[in-house]
Amino acid sequence: MRSSGILLIFIALIVTGCFNQPSNGEDKFTTTINEQEDVINSHGMIVKNLKKLDAFIQNKAGTQRVVHYTIEGDPIFNDLKYTDQGIEMRHDNSEDTFGSPQVTTYTCQNLVRNETDKLLSYTLTGCEGEQAKIELLQIPFDVTKQDKFEFVLKYGVNQKNEINTIEKKLVKDLQNGEVVEVSDFELSEQERGQIYKEMVLANYLDEKELSTECNRKPAESYDLSVQINSGERHYQWTECQNTEDDGQMTELAQTIIKIVQAGSIYKQLPEVKGHYE
Repeated sequence: MRSSGILLIFIALIVTGCFNQPSNGEDKFTTTINEQEDVINSHGMIVKNLKKLDAFIQNKAGTQRVVHYTIEGDPIFNDLKYTDQGIEMRHDNSEDTFGSPQVTTYTCQNLVRNETDKLLSYTLTGCEGEQAKIELLQIPFDVTKQDKFEFVLKYGVNQKNEINTIEKKLVKDLQNGEVVEVSDFELSEQERGQIYKEMVLANYLDEKELSTECNRKPAESYDLSVQINSGERHYQWTECQNTEDDGQMTELAQTIIKIVQAGSIYKQLPEVKGHYE
């Protein structure tokens, strides 16, 4: 009888183990955050890997995780997956210390990306149940909501060009040993809004891995200082793009430069008279 009892327990453990194992193709959910693959949102001011979400929408296949951090620093997970029924989202706030822990699954038809001058939003639409729409992610960039937003961008060979909203100064390097300066320079509200938007989308508040080394001669370099409300950020890098952040910040700087150069004040400045060798 004792041997039979042991055998029954052994069989029960095998059966139980089989039922506890995920079936083939079943998703395994984890609370481990992948810094390279997950879209990570810190209150809409710092959003990492946003292009992953855009690719998910464009490809209309696969999976994507979106992680939101609460004010207290707890992660909330939204796991997206394309299925035959549409887009399935598994919402998991079990790590939220101050919330009501639960895991909820929604099925929606579309994930819509909408971008305006003041907001970038990602919304699940055609959802089953009481919520026809679910706001997945919002990134605000309304500069009028900020108490203070000023910046200084120095760029070019020896950083002789300067866009300075703090001192209301615009400097253009004529590349022949001369520079021309505007001392009453101001951006329009539209230009300020455009530049602030580009900075937010470039995660300017995030920690950056930047390099000031460049073996090109002559080489262009950049120096950007941003004053936002009561805080300040400062970045230095070169055109050599030794890191991924170098490339992102160069793209940001070039966008700012194009916005300013398209303005009427810059267009009135003299043409470049020389060049660097």
